[in-house]
Amino acid sequence: MSDHLEMNDTSTTPVIFFINKLSGGQKGQQVYRMLVRLLNPRQVFLLENDTTIIQALNIYSSLNNTRICICGGDGTVSWILSHLVDAFPPLKNPPASICPLGTGNDLSRVLGWGYRYELRQLLRTLTQITRAHPIPLDRWKIQIGTLEPNASSKQYVNKHRRLFSSMFHPKFIRDANKPLYENYRTPIRRFFFNYISFGLDAAVVLDFHVRRTRDPSKFTSPFKNKILYINETRKYFKEFAFGMAWDLREYIRLICDGQDLTDSMRHCHSFVVLNTPSFGSGTRPWGRISTKRISSQSTNQRYEDSFDQTSTHSFQTHDSPVNGQDGNQTTTLDTVTHPVVDHFKTQDFGDRKIEVIGLSTIQMALIHLGFRGNRIAQCSQVRIELNHPMPVHMDGEPFCLAESFAINITHAGQVMVLRNEKR
Repeated sequence: MSDHLEMNDTSTTPVIFFINKLSGGQKGQQVYRMLVRLLNPRQVFLLENDTTIIQALNIYSSLNNTRICICGGDGTVSWILSHLVDAFPPLKNPPASICPLGTGNDLSRVLGWGYRYELRQLLRTLTQITRAHPIPLDRWKIQIGTLEPNASSKQYVNKHRRLFSSMFHPKFIRDANKPLYENYRTPIRRFFFNYISFGLDAAVVLDFHVRRTRDPSKFTSPFKNKILYINETRKYFKEFAFGMAWDLREYIRLICDGQDLTDSMRHCHSFVVLNTPSFGSGTRPWGRISTKRISSQSTNQRYEDSFDQTSTHSFQTHDSPVNGQDGNQTTTLDTVTHPVVDHFKTQDFGDRKIEVIGLSTIQMALIHLGFRGNRIAQCSQVRIELNHPMPVHMDGEPFCLAESFAINITHAGQVMVLRNEKR
């Protein structure tokens, strides 16, 4: 055992490690070799398929106080967490920590495990896993079914057809049937823990993923990956430049808890169904809502969307503050027991609710500067009806759905994860 580690950390609390060797510009192999030297090799598993995960969990399921560390990106984390939900009774799974090896690492950011891989950070993580605090995280299921066109759906499409839409369909609509995307017609998994997005943002991610799969030798570090990702956005210059000529309402119908909210996507070119605060490499598109308790005796109160804090079971987030504001609004209330701006409560990834956010092309850039998107809904169920092919990005895994599909999103259990308060 290395001098960097305390012997009692792993003797009283067994920790098993799952490593995706292809994550982080293929840094997974380096992490694997180091952990095998530092720890008992039987604690360390290179991810190859579902069987690897099942066998590892079977070996350690009888041990008390076992903990897990997932070394990979958002897709790898989602993969392991889904197995934990299915393999253990509700909230009885070994809680999981994260060693971030991906490009976005959004759940790792939220839980305080960092946003990128560093050798020093890995050694620090090994000592922090046993002291981290377990908390529940919602899981969401997507069910994809065929959408039968009818007279009302045609009327709906015509209602939202833009003036120039017949002359300007976005590139991801025009190119959706190209052979390039043939291997990306269905999702790898049916569950997500972080986010699922549709539209322009997902199109860029899909092109990036296709290129990385075809030529992995060019993607050798998270920093280089981000440069190549930015380069992929250049293919969509017209979509960004002529954003006023199109929006998603012509291609998507959005229903939240039975309410048709399609008109809320006016001027939106991407929209995100978000479970955790972080999306797209650390942006906060929902924003932070004031958590101050507000009370009055039937008087008008003015309060701002001040973005003080994002609450997740009294959990403080670890990234830089968000700067954007909504402006003042007048509301009459007696006693507010939950932080509310308009009718929205503070985002909480364990409340069995999910947030829906719309993003214009301008907001897609501004969220990286701390601003937020257009809040559409907080709900328990989401239905998305597609009348055109559409790129989708779900927990780091992009794909492209054909037209005339409906996606239903519902709650599907919870998993215990580890929050790092010693970062």
